[in-house]
Amino acid sequence: MRQPLIGLSAATLFLILPAALQAQAPPPDPWSFSVQGGFAVQQEADLKDTDGAFSVDRVFVSASLDYRWNFRNSLSVSIGGGNSDYDFSNIDGLEGDVPWGKIENRRVSLAGRFGFGEKGSIFVIPTLRFNGESGASSSDSRSWGLLGGLAWRIHEDLTIGPGLGIFDRIEDSTRVFPILLIDWNISERWNLSTGRGLAASQGPGLTLSYQLAPSWQLAFTGRYEEVNFRLDDQGPAPGGVGTDQSIPLVLGASWEPNRSVGLSAFAGVELGGELELKDVNGRILSNREYDPAPIFGATFELKF
Repeated sequence: MRQPLIGLSAATLFLILPAALQAQAPPPDPWSFSVQGGFAVQQEADLKDTDGAFSVDRVFVSASLDYRWNFRNSLSVSIGGGNSDYDFSNIDGLEGDVPWGKIENRRVSLAGRFGFGEKGSIFVIPTLRFNGESGASSSDSRSWGLLGGLAWRIHEDLTIGPGLGIFDRIEDSTRVFPILLIDWNISERWNLSTGRGLAASQGPGLTLSYQLAPSWQLAFTGRYEEVNFRLDDQGPAPGGVGTDQSIPLVLGASWEPNRSVGLSAFAGVELGGELELKDVNGRILSNREYDPAPIFGATFELKF
């Protein structure tokens, strides 16, 4: 089970790399259905160079339907939603108002995986997202994203290739970034792979995992997170845009007693955190870094 550890604010996109690129026969049942979800808690972090602190509680659940006409070709759709509940205290400036409160996240994603040649695969994942404060306009909270890439099975223990992420940002320029697609069995127990993102995550990170036992796995995951969202018509920036960005690093343990059930728990820290607040005209009202923040949580996945 690849670790879905970070950013619990919208749907799990997909497992970036297939388990067996070389397999050609169709699976026994081409249809599969899964439900994923979980929670994450960012404990209180102080804002740098100013008074104030904040914490975040995140919850999320999603459902995915997948059709595989063989082990190298599949198409799936994922729908999910959740909330990120920000709690600010002792904020200095902004006339005493907190910048935002509960952020609602909704997402619809398609994921296509198509084999080419003897050992190659193409991945295409378009996504429609709605990230906005409770009470904000849905149409003004809409953005889109696209992940794509190519990967080749170099040998039985290594699949690797380049990818690209393109993400529209609310009232901001589109962000484009490279992705490394990799699934490398370093040894019998060690694996380095492209990790999965949950929810508002804007692309995969990297996961180094260790297989403790057939049903137990430890994993260390790192990624870059940037989420922006539309604000409601109240507060210091009515109709404006908020952004929360950080680099979460977490250590997790997962238990997969069978192919239908997966549970995981994780703990770590968010580094390089920064909060930005813009008004409706795109003018930056506040840009504040925050101290390293402890995070912990748990996820589940059920397959049918």
